[in-house]
Amino acid sequence: MVYRTRRYLWQSCIAILFVVMLSACGQSAPGSAQQQEADTGNESAAANVGEKAGTRVYTDALGREVTIPAHPERVLTTQYLPEMLAIGMKPAGAATHLLTGFASIKDQIGGIEDIGAANALDLEKALALEPDLIIANEYNKDQLDQLNKIAPTVVVQWEGQDAFEHFKAVADVLGQSDKADEWIQNFDKRAEDVRAELSAYVDDKETFGVVVIGGYEKGQLRVYGSGNVGYTLFDALKFPMTDMVKQEWEKGNHEAGVSISMEKLPEYASADRLFVVKFDNDPDFVKEVDDSSLWRNLPAVKNGKVYVVDDGLWFSYDVMSLKAQLEDAIRLLSK
Repeated sequence: MVYRTRRYLWQSCIAILFVVMLSACGQSAPGSAQQQEADTGNESAAANVGEKAGTRVYTDALGREVTIPAHPERVLTTQYLPEMLAIGMKPAGAATHLLTGFASIKDQIGGIEDIGAANALDLEKALALEPDLIIANEYNKDQLDQLNKIAPTVVVQWEGQDAFEHFKAVADVLGQSDKADEWIQNFDKRAEDVRAELSAYVDDKETFGVVVIGGYEKGQLRVYGSGNVGYTLFDALKFPMTDMVKQEWEKGNHEAGVSISMEKLPEYASADRLFVVKFDNDPDFVKEVDDSSLWRNLPAVKNGKVYVVDDGLWFSYDVMSLKAQLEDAIRLLSK
């Protein structure tokens, strides 16, 4: 009797356990749905954290996908200082040449730390500045591994891009595209106003030319069309160039100007007005040009319409320099 009672109790326990197991199995599907909801909630929470942290993935000029701050605050740059200042952002640090070579921004660089030569950055100083973003160009590609250890680093293409393309690309990296668009609209409006103002001083049939003496090599003489030093004259202010320069420039591939011999001056520098850049790295050649009869017999020279301009302003190809060149053109041509 005791044995039968114990066996009955044992069978009852097994039956109860089996029912509990069935019940648990029956609830497994709803439980999975609840788990999925919980997982989804966790993913949403993670996404919200990412949004609050303010990051985004940016594909740079080298095709690299880099996670960068949506609103960077402490930026270092190896090339694009004027572009940053144009949208009201002062970087924490910049390469040496950016702090010494731009006449248009020399009164705006206070407080920006020098991080060394663009191709040999002072990495220790860069690290000490605690940047949250570094903006470089393709010439820094060999340093990217080192720079990425300091802060997310993006490459903005320099070669083959004009000043406004540089500007818009940098503004995009900084999340300030709207400001860049507004700046460009204001620049275009100012160029129209300057053209109208100068119409009282410049005959619309007068041709303009750009001559650069000295520069990259010894004994170098160049003329420019609408690129670089000629942009303000020929693109912004729409002054006509001579047919000879126009024909040569339209052939393309003249980013560094059209190199000419001194004997070609009467052909390529025959404009009614000449803007001239004289680099001081080759003073003997500058004097040789100035003293030559070929130079002295040019129409602009004979008529006193030669304007020797500041190379730190007119040979800088960025939006801040172009803006300042408009004002300098008024100063030079309204006399």
